[in-house]
Amino acid sequence: MADAAAVLVVETSHLTKIYQNRQIALNDVSLSIEPGAVLGLLGPNGAGKTTFLRLVLGLHRPTAGGAKVFGKPMCPSAADLRRRIGYIPTNPQFPRGMTPISYLDYIARLFGMTANARKPKLAMLIRAVDLLGHAGDPIAYFTPGQTARLAVAASLINEPDLLIWDEPTHGLDIEARRSMLELIKTLAAEKTVILSSHNLTDVDEVCNHAAVLNKGQLIFHGSLQDLKGRIRKNHYELDLEGDQKSITKAVTAVRGLKECLSALLRHRRLELKLTDDTPNTAILAQVFQTLFDNKVTLVSVRSVGMQTEQAYLDLVEKEESRGFTRLYQPAEAA
Repeated sequence: MADAAAVLVVETSHLTKIYQNRQIALNDVSLSIEPGAVLGLLGPNGAGKTTFLRLVLGLHRPTAGGAKVFGKPMCPSAADLRRRIGYIPTNPQFPRGMTPISYLDYIARLFGMTANARKPKLAMLIRAVDLLGHAGDPIAYFTPGQTARLAVAASLINEPDLLIWDEPTHGLDIEARRSMLELIKTLAAEKTVILSSHNLTDVDEVCNHAAVLNKGQLIFHGSLQDLKGRIRKNHYELDLEGDQKSITKAVTAVRGLKECLSALLRHRRLELKLTDDTPNTAILAQVFQTLFDNKVTLVSVRSVGMQTEQAYLDLVEKEESRGFTRLYQPAEAA
């Protein structure tokens, strides 16, 4: 355990970046990422996500604090560390006159790969990202999905140990996004991944850890399960079937249960909030029995707020509320 820090893939300590001596893009961020983690980097626009990624990549110098990658300090001159990282920026751009083959061959030569090593490597990558049928087509005519797959291939040429992908599903249609998520799942089995995304459904599907930034500050870092565990529980939606009179009668009876905080009926959908201090199975059993007694059929039941999106929104909302309180109190005192 004494050498645990040495094997961390990423470790930041009080990482801070201030632009033009006035804009605090990142403020005192300390976190660590272990091998095999798939970290979802979350936060509103302007939260500092891209700044954090660029500091980890050594593309910017921190104003204070620092970042270590693979146990070594990262800086603009640390080319040896960047060789072990595969990076995809938001909206990657490629030379429009080149083809996937010519572009990937160019990148491979920049990494110093010999011609004998390049040929099988490029063929394998182009097959892996499903661009074989378009390997000789000009990039200028590529769809957003094809461009995204080319970016993935380019980020994997150097066989990196760490993948840093900034909004890789941005602008993709449903089919292309699904393909990208499946690819991330495959890669996550053998690599450490930092995935910045606005799509919280994507994060919920492929990530096992999360870091949430808000106005440059780290307000959460931990497992995705821990993030979900921070939000309110015992909040459900029930889709009902039956005549409206029976449903209304059943809902009135449910409202009479002492463990029921609220029961709001919208058409045939019941939004139910229950107390947290009683096992949910016991309360739901009473609710289901009440529906049965009133000849109301339960079509579906789902937990509200157990997804990453709700957990994230709750977290940011609480942080914004604390920030408002901090700002308001001095004025109130004055």
